[in-house]
Amino acid sequence: MKYNETKYRPLVQGAMKQMQVKLDNLAKPVKGLGRLEELADHLAGIYGTVDFNVKPRKCLVFAADNGVVKEGVSASPQKITAIQAVNMMKGHTAVAALAKAFDCDIQVYDLGINADLRSPLVEEHKISYSTKDMLVEPAMTRQEAMEALQYGFEMGIKAFEEGNQVIAVGELGMGNTTAASAIVAAALGRTGEEVTGRGSNISDERLKHKIDVINRSLARAGFTNRKINDALEILSEVGAYELGAMAGAILAAGAVHKPVLLDGFLSYSAALLANLIVPSITDYMIPTHKSKEHGSQIVLEALKLNPYIDIDMCVGEGSGAMMILPWLDGIKSVLDNMNTLQEMDFNFIP
Repeated sequence: MKYNETKYRPLVQGAMKQMQVKLDNLAKPVKGLGRLEELADHLAGIYGTVDFNVKPRKCLVFAADNGVVKEGVSASPQKITAIQAVNMMKGHTAVAALAKAFDCDIQVYDLGINADLRSPLVEEHKISYSTKDMLVEPAMTRQEAMEALQYGFEMGIKAFEEGNQVIAVGELGMGNTTAASAIVAAALGRTGEEVTGRGSNISDERLKHKIDVINRSLARAGFTNRKINDALEILSEVGAYELGAMAGAILAAGAVHKPVLLDGFLSYSAALLANLIVPSITDYMIPTHKSKEHGSQIVLEALKLNPYIDIDMCVGEGSGAMMILPWLDGIKSVLDNMNTLQEMDFNFIP
């Protein structure tokens, strides 16, 4: 199955209406559960039924290095990608700890880490040892961009074939907020100033430099003052392997009619790429939290997504996506355990 050869159905409106009727008939005030009911309706539309499961679930974390780190855009050294990839699989990063707390499996996939990990814990599909420096040349070839998308798509399909009912997407890669900002700027016809944030908590001076690198990269690619509609062109010129793979996994969720949990700004850039390939794919995205990263609101408005949580998270890795998992469990418990008014036992009342 190819990521660009799959038919995607719209949300099942009948199931969504059935879900809201079911919620309205429960022993509670109508709409009393607020946005939890909105999420329940959305899930019904995705699954096509009010009788769905939200377990098991899996977070797919795609990892690679980015050549643009040579330009001094990140506060962290490149070796952190390799270190954290293994550390994550041992359960010691933010997303790993949260995944454990909320009963979610996790897997790291190496598409382009600039090191040989030699770890059986990390699944390897090395396209290259890092992308190229997008300031001076395309980040990757068009064929490599397609490979990243297809690999993410295949890993998403595999996760669902393993029985997972929900997937989340995450990433690891020094310099990838620079690539994400460039992707957003290219897809929406924006400037570096409008969409670029601090990423790894860089200084004001380095942020100014980062914005300059992004604007010059966009100019090199011929993207200045233009809205680019070709996802592969954007990904190959100013993208990142891990972000392309995330976009592929998002497309996989739509292909099998299951939900994908977005994380923050990095996943938003991947969502933009996926949306360029399949405009209706936003139907299958669950916007979990509002990223603190600058430029997030611009992307969310473009995709017409309204995150459920806003707690100023900006860790990345997929960590923010984990925070919606208790909501999913709460919805399932409400549907399984609450009574309707008709089912309530009034016999004990004198």
